[in-house]
Amino acid sequence: MIRPPLALIAAGLVVLLGMAGLVRGSIPQHVASVAATSSVAPGIVVGGAYVREPATTVNAATYFTIFNTTDAPDTLVSVTTGAGSQATLHNEGSNGSMTLDASGLTVAAHGSVTFSPGKGHLMIEKLYGLLKPGQTVNLQFTFAKAGLILVTAPVIAIAAPAPTAVTPK
Repeated sequence: MIRPPLALIAAGLVVLLGMAGLVRGSIPQHVASVAATSSVAPGIVVGGAYVREPATTVNAATYFTIFNTTDAPDTLVSVTTGAGSQATLHNEGSNGSMTLDASGLTVAAHGSVTFSPGKGHLMIEKLYGLLKPGQTVNLQFTFAKAGLILVTAPVIAIAAPAPTAVTPK
């Protein structure tokens, strides 16, 4: 009887678990409350996160505030989600247009950055399913120094007021 190498079995298990996580992240989750969970890493707080109900079935805009309570700047390297095939940061360019920010986003020491309508957003692209008010979307923020921060953002109706981020103390 020929047995596959243990490393091959372990790699197969990792792939299966990863796929299960992607599937779980793409399934809309229902919650009784629409309050976003703020997530904290050493010195970094992501709060007030929400996803505006998309007008199309292709993309959805996500808004949030990042607070850096440390004495050193930190850089948001990436954001991922299981709700779509990719998530891309856009900010307002000098000419007022929305431009792709491929180099990451630096948050100054003791500073904050707010993504709000007209002032930048995280675009979840190629949605895996419909996003409706009352559902939530899981987001994974990766920072150069603080590491991984997990945030659950509610999907709110197009005309609903945006949640506010509480300033950390």
